Amino acid sequence: MSHKTSCCVREAIENIEELQNAVEEDCPTSCHSKLLSPTHSLGDTVPFVLFTSKSNPLVAFGNVGELDNGPCFNTVFFRVEKVHDSCATLSLLIAFDEHKHILDFTDKDTVCEVFRLEKTNYCIEVDLDCFCAVNCLNPRLINRTHHHH
Repeated sequence: MSHKTSCCVREAIENIEELQNAVEEDCPTSCHSKLLSPTHSLGDTVPFVLFTSKSNPLVAFGNVGELDNGPCFNTVFFRVEKVHDSCATLSLLIAFDEHKHILDFTDKDTVCEVFRLEKTNYCIEVDLDCFCAVNCLNPRLINRTHHHH
């Protein structure tokens, strides 16, 4: 007898992927189009954090060895690129504080300092069944800028 495994994290990530694809394909009839509608300028990315069974956020590393232009960084923020079965390709989102400094997530307190997230070309492959929770963040964090009054 087969048990249906609980896969709420996977379902959430698949749902995010669908939302993002609806924007990329510019499907105005999608029921979810409001969330990422270009008129609301929320873009095509729903950033999120994944948590392991110990309630620790998944940390990934980008540009290790600084082989590409730019600094080596770590992050807990991801964008789903592709879901295939229970595996997903996630791109790393680099996080900056208000002063444009890159944040380091080996230090737990930094999440509150996040002001802006930017997409990168660095990806990781994850098994979505290995995570217990997903925390979705406001799409407005992506490429956020200061508003001077």
